[in-house]
Amino acid sequence: MTRPIFLWSNLILIGTILTLASVLIGDSRGGYGFPLAWKTGGCPPPGIVISESCLLAIGYDWLSFGLDALIYTFIGFGILLAYSKYRVAKQIR
Repeated sequence: MTRPIFLWSNLILIGTILTLASVLIGDSRGGYGFPLAWKTGGCPPPGIVISESCLLAIGYDWLSFGLDALIYTFIGFGILLAYSKYRVAKQIR
């Protein structure tokens, strides 16, 4: 019983980390995040002064963030499932 809880908690954690890392993909027009844009607005490129209005213009879409995390979690689960089936098939031969 402990193993599935440990597995899912690790997959959700990895999915969330990948979602946070995906904020590096995108632009200021379409939003940041992949595959769904969950961060909008933001500050200008480095070298330009960051103002208070710039920081207040950052917005987050938490539904898209959650869906991104779920997508990455299910991708990780699919990879793990395929690997386990491959490993079992290899042991049978």
